[in-house]
Amino acid sequence: MNISRKVIGATALALAVSAPAPLIARGKAQLTRPAAARVTAIPFTAASVTRAGGGYRIEWTGQNAGTVRVFASERPDPVSTGKPVAEGLGTAAVTVDGLAPDHRWFFTLVPAEGDPLVVADRGLHLATVPNLRDIGGYRTSDGRWVKMGLIYRSDQLNRLSDADLAAMGRLGLTTIADLRTVAERTREPDRVAAGAEPLVLDIAKDSQGSLGGDMRGAMAAIASGHAAEMLVDANREFVSLPSARAGYRDLLQKLEAPGTNALLYHCTAGKDRTGWASAVILTLLGVPRETVLHDYMLSNTYLRAKNDAALAALAKPGSPMKPAYLEAAMTVRPDYIQAAFDEVEHRYGSFDNYIRHGLGLTEADIKALRARYLTK
Repeated sequence: MNISRKVIGATALALAVSAPAPLIARGKAQLTRPAAARVTAIPFTAASVTRAGGGYRIEWTGQNAGTVRVFASERPDPVSTGKPVAEGLGTAAVTVDGLAPDHRWFFTLVPAEGDPLVVADRGLHLATVPNLRDIGGYRTSDGRWVKMGLIYRSDQLNRLSDADLAAMGRLGLTTIADLRTVAERTREPDRVAAGAEPLVLDIAKDSQGSLGGDMRGAMAAIASGHAAEMLVDANREFVSLPSARAGYRDLLQKLEAPGTNALLYHCTAGKDRTGWASAVILTLLGVPRETVLHDYMLSNTYLRAKNDAALAALAKPGSPMKPAYLEAAMTVRPDYIQAAFDEVEHRYGSFDNYIRHGLGLTEADIKALRARYLTK
């Protein structure tokens, strides 16, 4: 195994968990937290893993962590089940090569002082489901971390190759939640990983049909250059429609339910209905708004190759639709999800009220979700 190590200053780190400059307003709206600041035993303030060629680049920033040992494992398990692959100082970057390329690797950062942290490359890098990624590995406002290997988001699963389906089977999924409408599910049925049970959750569909259900209306809006307005309206509906509130409530309750191990939720592109689901979960867990937006905007990165291919096909002479019009529908923009947060403020006054009154979660539900999906 070839391991190269380079220790660098904190100011030079370019970490995936460090969100970009805010692109949307914070709003009033984080969930209520204890007045006293919480002290966490995990000394890391930032950490990330990115696949680099045939290896992995692991970066972290620690406060009084001392020497940090890095262990690799195919599961987010205790250090005893992994193998040592690198070490560095409290703030460092290391590159690890020589790990099997056809498996997902988790890395446990074990500080000399404080508790360990498990991190992984958030993306699964599967060719036929490019927007499949882990929503864990983000740090909360009170210094805890969202656990990795438990909650996944993705785009459509009907196009999965056999190899990618097998890779999904190794994630240990017990539930695959489909946020699409009945028309979409009928037209493009999921391929479900072994060991996972399907959960149907119609999002954004009222009695007349909406974003997923009214395909003719959606295509007409795109063809006329109104895709952006359509998606702003759709994000408002994720908050306002009774069926959407029921679907997101049921998703959160499934995450809380006994027997749920790892769960994946998805829609078609994995960016709009799935994007709001991720925003709800991460905000409930205490992840800062800027980081929530960062996760939302990553759909543009993961879907770039797929979108570029579709747009290139439309650029040919005689195409019935302008590529620029379709691009607005195929990507995410900050104002799309801002419309959902604005609707939360308009209808409920705060995100706290939305969770409790709009989605019907109790204080016990919220505590249970945080206990399960956050580090101590």
